[in-house]
Amino acid sequence: MKTVAIAISVLVLVAGTAVANPIVGEWLYIDFDPPNFAHRADPPIYTSVDAYLMLDLTHSGEPGFASVSFRLDVTPGMSSPPAFTNLLPGDLAIGNWETGITLASTECITTFPAQVAVLTLFYLGVPGDVSIHDDPQYPRWVVNCEDPGGVFYYCMYSSGGVGKDPAIGPSGDCGGNPVEDVSWATIKSLYR
Repeated sequence: MKTVAIAISVLVLVAGTAVANPIVGEWLYIDFDPPNFAHRADPPIYTSVDAYLMLDLTHSGEPGFASVSFRLDVTPGMSSPPAFTNLLPGDLAIGNWETGITLASTECITTFPAQVAVLTLFYLGVPGDVSIHDDPQYPRWVVNCEDPGGVFYYCMYSSGGVGKDPAIGPSGDCGGNPVEDVSWATIKSLYR
C-alpha cells in the first residue's frame, strides 16, 4: 500500500511539473511578463506595453544558441510605430524586424527562457496581435554554438494579444525541419 501511495505521489508531482512549464522543444513566443508566459496584455489606452520575444530550449536537448531568425507583425492601427530592441549580447542584427531579421549573440546563450528582443508598443485602443512569422531567407532558423554551427528549427508557441486573446495561442504552430550542419563561413557571411 505504501508503494502505491508513493507511485501516485510521483505521478502527481510529474503531472504538476508538466503543467507548470508547458513548453517542450524549441519554442519562440511573445511574453508580456517574462518569464510568466503572459501571452495577453490589457494596457490602458495611450500607454506603452512591452512585447518580449522569448526563445526557450529548456527541454529541447540543445544546450544553447548563437543566432535566431524571424519576422514580426503588428496589427495595423493597434500601436503607433513600435520600437524594436535586440536584447542579445553584442546587438548584432541583419535585416529588419518587419521584413525578416537575424539576431546574433557575441556569446552562447544557455539560460532559458531567453529574452531575444522587445517590441515597445504605444497602445492606441485597437485590439490586435504581435505575431511571429518566418524570415523569408532563413525560416525558423536557430543556430547552435558549435563550430561549425548547426541549424535547427523553432516552433512558434504563441503570438501576443493586446486587448484580446492572441490569434495563435499556446501550443502554437510547428513547421519543423531536420537539423542540418552549416559551415562557420556560411554563418559569418550572414554578418558581413
